[in-house]
Amino acid sequence: MPRLIFALLLAFAPALVHAQSAADRAQARTLNSEGAKAYRAKQYQTALEKFSAANELVPDPTLDVNIGRCYEALDQSAKAMVHCKIALNARNAPEPVRAAARECVERVSARLVLPTLEVTSAPKGAKVLIDGEVVGETPWTGQVDPGRRQIDLELAGHGPVSQAVVTEYGGTYKVKEVLVPTSVGGLLTVTTMPEGCMVTLDGALIGTTPLTSYQLDARRYVLEVSKEGFVSQVLAISVEDGRHLRRTFTLLPRESEVAGRLPRWPGWVLVGLGVASIGVGSYFGWQALDARQEADQLARTSNLPEDRPRYESLVSEMDGHVLAADVMIYSGSAVIVGGLTWLLWPDAED
Repeated sequence: MPRLIFALLLAFAPALVHAQSAADRAQARTLNSEGAKAYRAKQYQTALEKFSAANELVPDPTLDVNIGRCYEALDQSAKAMVHCKIALNARNAPEPVRAAARECVERVSARLVLPTLEVTSAPKGAKVLIDGEVVGETPWTGQVDPGRRQIDLELAGHGPVSQAVVTEYGGTYKVKEVLVPTSVGGLLTVTTMPEGCMVTLDGALIGTTPLTSYQLDARRYVLEVSKEGFVSQVLAISVEDGRHLRRTFTLLPRESEVAGRLPRWPGWVLVGLGVASIGVGSYFGWQALDARQEADQLARTSNLPEDRPRYESLVSEMDGHVLAADVMIYSGSAVIVGGLTWLLWPDAED
């Protein structure tokens, strides 16, 4: 039967179609055929890559079923379930494709382990609601559908607690909550990145992070979180009777202050390099002057043809030395200016 279903799906694959270009449809058909060939050869990873590439070009429920079956063959049941459900719920899926997707979902469901949820509370005996449905009392353990689950705890004389948990197949998830009596105010939990931050309420220090389940009277407060070297954060909070207020802060380092104070040594290095560069440029300048004087002397004292090459060599040497001197002196001057600017910058360190 599986071979028959797969062959049926392949027969429908060339109908991938509508808004995509003719080139995309042609390439998708080719990739689908290559994927089918790889699947028959039990090269499931290769088949998966071909079907996935075709589905990116021309999304189609037929290809989603083929992708799901590849994942099923690769023993990746959760991913197989995703693609088979996509095909099953597709509006444009032909009935044979929908039937194949339904069979895929049924097969994979038998192999998947639902997520396990463990819910505890202090005190015990709180009513547990999952997605609004009462399932029992704490401590409670049971299986839930994968995805985002909303857990609510209710206990007479205590404030309600809510928490969202994202679950996946095969996972175990623990929810632990402290229920606050409605007659004693509320609780405050503060976590920070980094840890070790000071926490103050209305200017009074109450502890350092992580601060867990700190009991407070029900009213408004000004909460401040601070740490040396980091930018403090201030927030107005409202604590209610029977409620547990949680706040998380990420403090940013004072990079502007650290970056603004420049060390002086790079400035001195630049000045030194500039002076050295000017010194080298001066040397080339003297060399150019010597070559020019020698060339002038030769021009005034000799008219012999055999001295002509020597004269031209001296002139060429002079030009080279002049160019080198100019480059070194100008660049050295620029480097010195840069070094002095660095040294005179207001925020430079001593």
